[in-house]
Amino acid sequence: MKKIFILCLAFLAFVWVNPVKADLTEVSIVPPVDAAKNANWHNRRGANYFKEQDYFAALKEFKMAIALNPNSQSTAVYYNNLGKVYLVFGEIQRGRNLTRADADFTMMAESCFERAIQLDCMKFEYYKNLVRTYELLGTVASRRDFLLKNINANPFNAIIIGIIYAKEGKIIPARGILENFVIKNPDLIITNDVKKFLEILEAL
Repeated sequence: MKKIFILCLAFLAFVWVNPVKADLTEVSIVPPVDAAKNANWHNRRGANYFKEQDYFAALKEFKMAIALNPNSQSTAVYYNNLGKVYLVFGEIQRGRNLTRADADFTMMAESCFERAIQLDCMKFEYYKNLVRTYELLGTVASRRDFLLKNINANPFNAIIIGIIYAKEGKIIPARGILENFVIKNPDLIITNDVKKFLEILEAL
């Protein structure tokens, strides 16, 4: 016991005489987390899972991307991708008559595509995906009529109406409303995609 006491005193004396000094030149500085970059990484991962039809893994990655970067133009891509996963689930759900009011995947998809359009209204794909949810939900006609009444409130409503008309086989009204959009908005990024869609309609 006496030896242990002496050893402890010797150690304390050594530390007091030779204090430990930190070498600040060797301290590694951890860089800050780049949330936007990480969000993009999760989105790419999700896209790969989606291609592989691993939809649950894709769902998790897209949700992670949104959580990391919830409110930017890039987030529109993440919402659109998440909506596409929900759309797959919604089609399965409705095909097997498993729709539940508290877990309607098609409605979840609709919300995702609407959010994507809010964040970036220049992507034609988002509008097409949104109309697909209307088809599954059986709300095409009511949505069309509502948007027609409010077409002046939002010029982009014309795109949705045009896509709906095309889906309904009403090619002439579809072309008319979309051509009018092109004339009124010649410099918008989305206008080129609308023109491409019009070329498809002309071939019908």
